[in-house]
Amino acid sequence: MGTLRLLIDGDILIYKACWAVQTVVHWDDGILTTATSTEALAAQANLMIQDWQEKLGEGKEVTTIICFSDRGNNFRRKIFPDYKLNRKDKKKPLGYNHLETYLKEHYVTKTQPMLEADDVLGILATDKKFNRNIIISIDKDMLTIPCEYYNMDSEITEIVDEKTADHMFFFQTLTGDSVDNYKGCPGIGPKKATELLLTKGVKWQTIIDAYAKAGLTEDHALTQARVARILRTQDYNLEKEEIKLWSPSKKM
Repeated sequence: MGTLRLLIDGDILIYKACWAVQTVVHWDDGILTTATSTEALAAQANLMIQDWQEKLGEGKEVTTIICFSDRGNNFRRKIFPDYKLNRKDKKKPLGYNHLETYLKEHYVTKTQPMLEADDVLGILATDKKFNRNIIISIDKDMLTIPCEYYNMDSEITEIVDEKTADHMFFFQTLTGDSVDNYKGCPGIGPKKATELLLTKGVKWQTIIDAYAKAGLTEDHALTQARVARILRTQDYNLEKEEIKLWSPSKKM
């Protein structure tokens, strides 16, 4: 068993590195254009990765894996076609593909068919092959994974235990996520979701009751939960590359 493994959200790393080195050129006729270079992109990404390795590894050697999404397919769209449909016209920053190619050539990377980077991070972080796993991202969905989570922006590390991770997963199932274009339970925002889980308990019956009150079925609630669920080791068979869609256990 290894000691420390850093699991980096490659999708977000690329976005941040690209925007950091992009240069705006002002021409005499008032036209603005943007430019960047592969060398600048690589240097920026290397700098960010090395900084995390030194800071989180405290000077010791660490295993680092950069995780990427399968851009050609996404299992969530098969169970909920509107998932991230609001992003279909959003353009990637200049140099995105070049930097992804560079990182895959120079670092250990991981991509799984039909999975997003979040899922790959969650599966690796919970496989118990290392004494410590630290996910490096800015995505609040990482709070649904029981592990250490380092936020690139705030530079704060949080230890998320299983109880907290399950609470956040049910919270997301209730509130939905407008960024990812799934609505959760109508009429329930963060305040109401927090109140429900506190008073009624972090259990599936709480979710069923909330959706039923909104006139929706358990099947509807289950679809939202499966979209909200960031996969953990028990949710995916790495050998067969098969997803085990989340279902409530009897104890829930």
